[in-house]
Amino acid sequence: MSKQQRFIPELFGALLLIGVISTSITGSDNSDKLGSIESLTIQGEDKELTITNSDGRLSWGNQKTSTVWSVGFMEVGKALSQLMKAEHFLDARDSLEDELQETMSSARSSLDSLREEGQSLQPDDPSIPEMRQRWDRTYSEFQRLQKIAAEARARLLAEQMESSYTEIVEAVNVVSERLHVDMVLKFIPPDGEFNIGNPDTIMSQIRLRIALRVPEGIDITDEVLAELGLDAQ
Repeated sequence: MSKQQRFIPELFGALLLIGVISTSITGSDNSDKLGSIESLTIQGEDKELTITNSDGRLSWGNQKTSTVWSVGFMEVGKALSQLMKAEHFLDARDSLEDELQETMSSARSSLDSLREEGQSLQPDDPSIPEMRQRWDRTYSEFQRLQKIAAEARARLLAEQMESSYTEIVEAVNVVSERLHVDMVLKFIPPDGEFNIGNPDTIMSQIRLRIALRVPEGIDITDEVLAELGLDAQ
């Protein structure tokens, strides 16, 4: 038997083996797509890497940190600025301001009365020391009320901001479920305009730009704004 004749059975056997392997991993619908496999092992210089399907996500280990998560980005400021202008928030702030102004008005009137009374005194009037004490007490009370007013405004604003943020998170969760996004990071687009300010405010804005480049399609800001019933800006 010639060398060429001996090679033909060996070639036929190799082709038959390849056909069996291809059939085992190709779908039965003859679509030339790989069929179902439990895992894929990739050889490496030091060790193997085995990739599996963990709840619909690629995974290379038993830990959650060894899983591929889909990522989206959300510009929180766009939603927060609109939510803070909601009518019920504005009404609450106006109502508080009216109450505070009423309280402060009484204190200002007391100061104005004392100022007028003091200006009418002569430099050698013996009641000046007593007048100065009354002024100091009234002015201290005025400052105390100013501090209380500032704290009240800040407290209400903080409550409204927290409520708005919670609403944003809830909308993000709804949109993420719909778009199959696992993780959403808040950000400012890298090409967004800077608000004019001093170097400290500019640096703060730079720090908030956590992404220097964002692939098209993973910014879900407009979808979240729509979920909240807000306008895209």
